[in-house]
Amino acid sequence: MEEKIFKLLVLPSVANMQQVINKFPFPVALTKGHFKDLEIIFKGSETTVLHKGVDVADFSFVWLCSAWRSRDLAYATQLYLNQKNTPHTHVEKGTSKLTDHMAFSLNNLPSPNTLFIGHREVEKCLPLIEEICGYPLVLKDVRGSRGAHSVKVENPTELLQKIAELPRHKKFFFQQYIENEYDWGIMVANGEVVSGEKSYPCQGEFRNNTCNGAQEVFVDPKEIPQNIKQIAIDTSKAMGLLWSRTDIIIDKNTQKPFVMEVNRLPGITSKSSEVDGAYKFISSQIELLAKK
Repeated sequence: MEEKIFKLLVLPSVANMQQVINKFPFPVALTKGHFKDLEIIFKGSETTVLHKGVDVADFSFVWLCSAWRSRDLAYATQLYLNQKNTPHTHVEKGTSKLTDHMAFSLNNLPSPNTLFIGHREVEKCLPLIEEICGYPLVLKDVRGSRGAHSVKVENPTELLQKIAELPRHKKFFFQQYIENEYDWGIMVANGEVVSGEKSYPCQGEFRNNTCNGAQEVFVDPKEIPQNIKQIAIDTSKAMGLLWSRTDIIIDKNTQKPFVMEVNRLPGITSKSSEVDGAYKFISSQIELLAKK
């Protein structure tokens, strides 16, 4: 009977790995991995992590390691391997928008089609980008905040132009653009919705951030649609957060909601329900201490 070959992915690989593999008394097919060769795809309800076109879940074992700058990539891969029950080494938790989207997808939270392709040449990946995200799409910094380095592009030519203008030391992902009139910002404290607002972008701006001119309209929590509240609660739970704001965009054409991101440090608008929500949260944390 033919001996089964053990498939090992070392991600990322280091020098002299083949010498290590040669010591095994059974056949080991070594793949020397590099984070730049990863493709992380979120499309519909499906999530896939590929290394040079091979699903990382198809390996017999994945030896994961990470440096500071790649810890979020290693952690996102670990979350995926956990879901697929593929044996692997443990890596420390490192977060970014990319790991958040992995958590959204693996917990069946609705989010836009998204693609991460490491540091490979974007021009060669244009067909894949269009297949997953279509146009227009949004280019996002995986560690960005307040809409910084987020760019909407209409076609492949504009995409290549914008990529060339962005900082080369940063990591970016591509995301389906959701045509919208507003998004929801839902604050959750201790698993309960305590505040909600609609953010309407200013004319000519695709970002719904107030720092980019969006108008906030606060809504009584009792009047927020139940499905929107549940998505925010489920998102907070999936991320293991007691205090957060989930941004949920509403597709203008289908009215379908999509989770865009989770803010762990949401601002508190003066004289709004966010003040009451923040008080409710912090008082629940310290009231027992105050009684001592």
